[in-house]
Amino acid sequence: MRRLLIKLWCLLLCLLALEAAAYGLAWWMADYSRRAAAIRFNTAAATWQPVKNVPYADLINRHSRAAGVSAQVVAAVIQAESSFQPQALSRAGAYGLMQIIPDTWRQVNARIKVCAGRHAGDCTRECFYDPELNIRVGTAYLAELAGRYPGRLDLALAAYNAGPGAVDYYGGIPPYAETQEYVARIINYWEQMHSPAMPVEAAGATWNRARRALGWLLALTLFMLTVLAQCLYKLHRSWRWG
Repeated sequence: MRRLLIKLWCLLLCLLALEAAAYGLAWWMADYSRRAAAIRFNTAAATWQPVKNVPYADLINRHSRAAGVSAQVVAAVIQAESSFQPQALSRAGAYGLMQIIPDTWRQVNARIKVCAGRHAGDCTRECFYDPELNIRVGTAYLAELAGRYPGRLDLALAAYNAGPGAVDYYGGIPPYAETQEYVARIINYWEQMHSPAMPVEAAGATWNRARRALGWLLALTLFMLTVLAQCLYKLHRSWRWG
């Protein structure tokens, strides 16, 4: 019985080493895929490309061209932010299609004055929900961030989510899971619009799923090793199994 348990424990230990190596490989491949996708995105999305077959395509094309941001990137941001729901309101108080908070709206509106001629005074909540005004303000803000990080649209997206202060502080995409997933999700949406023939799921997402599965296997193997070690200790009242 003792020898059988020891052999099983050694077998699980070898399995743990293999799983750890596979987990490391999956993590490396996911990171490599993410970096490769970001490079491809930063290069190709720098050129204006129109969108079609999405809600508000005409508004997105018109205002993105005026702002100098790819319409496909703007549409991908809208998909990630609100799923094209113009009445969307987040718990953080972000409004509309592009989920703009009032402070950001006022900052951008001071420059482009989207409400001028529509009514007296500041923009109202109705303005925040208006699809055209929301797209115009959100696109102008995205263009402002793109100008702040030339050649790095992925950083502009990170700043759109976490704020430019966080991007500047970390010198890149902040190590926030939400922001990293946000950028990856938008790049994935953009790839679907930019190259419809490509698989819907990016390679990085596949490797991330494999990494999570391997993580659970590692945890299970560690649990089994712990149980076996306790059984051996109870059998011999000692950690010396020889």
